[in-house]
Amino acid sequence: MIIRETHIDKWVTTLLRNKEVEESAKHISSGKLSAGMLGQPLQWQILKMKGIKAKGFDDYTLRKFARGNDVEAWLVDKIPALVETQKKLEFMGAVGIADAIVSTNSYDANVGIIPHEIKSVTNRKYAMIVKSKQADRGHIFQACFYALAMKSSHFAIDYVASDDYRILTFVYKTSEHSKEVKQVIKRFDEQLATGLIPVFVAEEKWQENFKYNSYPEWSNLTVEEIKEKYEKFK
Repeated sequence: MIIRETHIDKWVTTLLRNKEVEESAKHISSGKLSAGMLGQPLQWQILKMKGIKAKGFDDYTLRKFARGNDVEAWLVDKIPALVETQKKLEFMGAVGIADAIVSTNSYDANVGIIPHEIKSVTNRKYAMIVKSKQADRGHIFQACFYALAMKSSHFAIDYVASDDYRILTFVYKTSEHSKEVKQVIKRFDEQLATGLIPVFVAEEKWQENFKYNSYPEWSNLTVEEIKEKYEKFK
């Protein structure tokens, strides 16, 4: 007779869930817009700024993030000519932490010392990126932010296929995306100054999907309904 044992699987889920709760409790908001939020809808940026928690992760997503963290740490450990890791940066009042700072003197694209943003993706997503021949909008904004903060002429985004560790790197000129990044930060600052939470407007198609909405309870509300809900939250 074969007994299906689930204790280890449940225990791992418990460990990951406890870690999430612990890290959330320890986290102290900077009170500033973060680089990782630059590609998100304005409503999500403001809600996060005001301390409203985003929708929690299910067990599958929690495990997926854990796998992604492992994969990204693996690549950081392998990157040639690594100068620095987890570099804290600030630009126009926004903040972020660059995964890796790399000297490209020995690279095909020799463009000096630049920030690298590392993203773990599924094989399916990796194939989509290869086909599109470009990085995701939000990832471009995030890495460009680091380049602006460092005054680097270029920045890089590394995609790692989590199934087999294939790596695809895109190198971009900072000047080609700096205007958009600055506009996003300026828009956030102007909205924050009003004291109001805006209605939900997606920046990318996937954000319209309720499944991936970080703040589903706020997404269909009018301006007046948002005011009322926020007053109750306060």
